[in-house]
Amino acid sequence: MRSTQDWSRLGGLFIAALAGAVALAVLGPRLLGFAGGPEVEIITALKRTEKDGLTLPIPGAGAPLTSRTHHFSRITVAVAPGGQSAEAYATLDFQGALGATTISTAGVERVPFVLRNGDWVPATSQAPRLVAVVTALETRRRAMEAGRADDLARLVSPAGDGGTPGVVEGGGREWDDLLAVRHRRYGVESWYARLERDEAVVTEHYRLEGELPDRPVDSRGARELSLVRVGDEFLFSLRLM
Repeated sequence: MRSTQDWSRLGGLFIAALAGAVALAVLGPRLLGFAGGPEVEIITALKRTEKDGLTLPIPGAGAPLTSRTHHFSRITVAVAPGGQSAEAYATLDFQGALGATTISTAGVERVPFVLRNGDWVPATSQAPRLVAVVTALETRRRAMEAGRADDLARLVSPAGDGGTPGVVEGGGREWDDLLAVRHRRYGVESWYARLERDEAVVTEHYRLEGELPDRPVDSRGARELSLVRVGDEFLFSLRLM
């Protein structure tokens, strides 16, 4: 039969083991980073989002871009001299939604990381190129719904097709037809995007609702849009409509 001293010793060992397990759970990822270098910690941080999910704010949108499922693969990491910043290059397959709009993308992603308080964290977002493309698409959608030509003009790449500004300024048939619809609601049912290093190709499925003087309007359609990377933004290169 164990003495009180024996039980006390066993209790102390149990408490020590429990404390060690908790410390390992909390510090495990950081210890793994120390053991494998920043590359391992950054890859682990990106892969962890596949379980936790992504919630990405989109400027001007009423709701964030949220993932239903996504997958990072082919991840490589380049650490800058000095070891305080790095960039992760990966392919990203994403399925999610921005409000009522379904969003599906595939292609390349570039994620800047910084070392902050001993942890490697994304400098801005876990998917900055995806955010930039969706921001351009959503800004265009709102501008078309409101009929704001100036806002549309700012979305055109400086190297874009010479005919694009004419559409923005009201010289195009589609733009004139859109402006003729009163109380219009320009909704997007889905965006399907392919992201390359410096460009993105998007298929948009839209719905236009409103009124003309002689009839109600409720039309659906699809169009292909092309965007190019300009700095940290994506702008439309060929046409807006």
